[in-house]
Amino acid sequence: MELKQFLCLARYEARGGFRVAAMRFDGERLGPWARLMGHGKGGALHLNEVRYRNKSPARPLDLFLAPIEAAVPNPPQTENLLVGQRPRWRKTGDYPRELLGDLCSSPLMLWSDKTSTKAGLYDRVLAPEAMELESSLLLIELDQYIVDVTRRPVSDEKVVRMRFSHLEREYRLQLCEDVVRRRYARHSPGEYEVTRPAAACITLGPPGKQGRIKRVASLIPLEA
Repeated sequence: MELKQFLCLARYEARGGFRVAAMRFDGERLGPWARLMGHGKGGALHLNEVRYRNKSPARPLDLFLAPIEAAVPNPPQTENLLVGQRPRWRKTGDYPRELLGDLCSSPLMLWSDKTSTKAGLYDRVLAPEAMELESSLLLIELDQYIVDVTRRPVSDEKVVRMRFSHLEREYRLQLCEDVVRRRYARHSPGEYEVTRPAAACITLGPPGKQGRIKRVASLIPLEA
């Protein structure tokens, strides 16, 4: 097991727990993407596992150390790393918000723009095509976006999705970032326009009945 340093770019809910999307950091340069996963079912990390010694959970723009047991790639989630349960993660600093925009990319599409789920828009990648991809995490810059709060027809549970444009293509993706999602879930169903520029971390999920689903893992304001 090795202690590795990372820049946190998302802490999001997925399959019975949390995942953390990050970039490796050697003290001077940022390296490739990493998705930190635990020993829980489906790779779940429990909330206590993503907390520092002072009980504060990892947040975007934190620099931190975490124990890494092994790489566990599951194409296209080639970034997956298995996290050890000890020692606790340790925060080492804060990444300057004013440099965040430099980390954003402008891909021509979010992996593939051929199919959608019933509730989303260009939010799905079918399994055969997904297996040919080499990554499952992106950071893009948004000037504005719309938060769309709806209710599921049977359970009446609120669902929070985001509508945004990237290179003139409109997307509608589910929001799985825990703090922002919970805040909007307290709102009445409707559309909420946000004009504050942000970096959005997009994740392509594990295999499911509908293929691989794109979700918004975090929204990080580009200005304090």
